Amino acid sequence: MNDQKILNALSYFSLFFAPFIVPIAIWIFSGTENTKHHAKVALFTHILPTIGGIFTALSIGIVGFSTNSTNVTGFIGLGLVVVVGLMTIVLALFNIVRGIQALTAKEDNPRFNSID
Repeated sequence: MNDQKILNALSYFSLFFAPFIVPIAIWIFSGTENTKHHAKVALFTHILPTIGGIFTALSIGIVGFSTNSTNVTGFIGLGLVVVVGLMTIVLALFNIVRGIQALTAKEDNPRFNSID
């Protein structure tokens, strides 16, 4: 198993221990374009749920302050929390699958080892 495979997988699996630091470090210090590409994809999939959570919190606050109805605020808030929660679960599963694919990819597999 070569270093490139391990770095590609580590970019995706870092979701569980350092979701922002590891992909950024691999992206900056990696020597190959393929590994940099996987680090960028992993970083994007790690940042997206955070952006969704911030958007949800801001939306609930804005709706809460602009309307006097707790039902409207609760309905919109619950809907956004469900959507962001599902997005987070899907992206976590995506990262797990891509990490496993990175570890098990053959050296001559152009589908995974080349830049998508």
